[in-house]
Order: sequence, then structure tokens, then C-alpha cells
Amino acid sequence: MRLIRWTVNCSILYTDLPLLERPAAAAADGFAAVEFWWPWPVAVPADRDVEAFVRAVEYAGVLLTGLNFFAGDMPGGDRGVVSWPGRSRELLDNIPVVAAVGERLGCRALPAEYRSEGPGAFDWLPREQRAGG
Repeated sequence: MRLIRWTVNCSILYTDLPLLERPAAAAADGFAAVEFWWPWPVAVPADRDVEAFVRAVEYAGVLLTGLNFFAGDMPGGDRGVVSWPGRSRELLDNIPVVAAVGERLGCRALPAEYRSEGPGAFDWLPREQRAGG
């Protein structure tokens, strides 16, 4: 069994490189494992894009140790769709895609970001349990 000492988040580092080049760059720098925030701007990317991502990780010879669920427009300030009732369809559509990538690459850490602020972020909670409720 291969000892993983460090995992590099390729969504934070290597941003000067195109997505598909990041796993190989991490491997070239000595990392044996990588993780990514959801690498596409949509909940359900094209099959060819998912396939290219999987191949890039496999080709680089690194382990995928974390892949976040779709979180919306992270650069625009979104921080997840789990607690966003109006975006539940995106979350539900994203689940099988995340699960399939995780299964193919042996990744068991699949975190789902949740929105902790903004209108409707906690509408699902009873009013008495909401901050300021």
C-alpha cells in the first residue's frame, strides 16, 4: 500500500494551468495524491469532460483523495447548493456524477458544501432554530 503523506488541492494550487494538466503537475512536484473542488461550472458536465478528467488523474498516477460536490459559482460567492432549496435539482443531478467519478478513481471523500448565509440559506430549519429567529 502506498503511503500518502500530503494531498494537494489542485483547485487552489496550479491554477495557472488548465484543469487537465494539474494532476500531472502535482505528480511532477512529488505529490502522490490530489483533491479538487468541483472542477466544472455546471452540476452535470459533458460525459467527455468527465472522462478527460478521470484520464488525466489516472495518467498522472496520483490518487484522487477528495472531490467536492458542485457548489454553484464559487468565484461569484456561492458556497454550496445543499441548503439552497431553489437549487435542489442541481444537487440531485450532481450526485450520480460525483459518485461515478469517486468510484472510478477510488475516491471516498466527497464533501458537499452547504450555503451558510444569504437569503433562504436556512429556510429548511424551524424558525426558532435559525440565528436571529
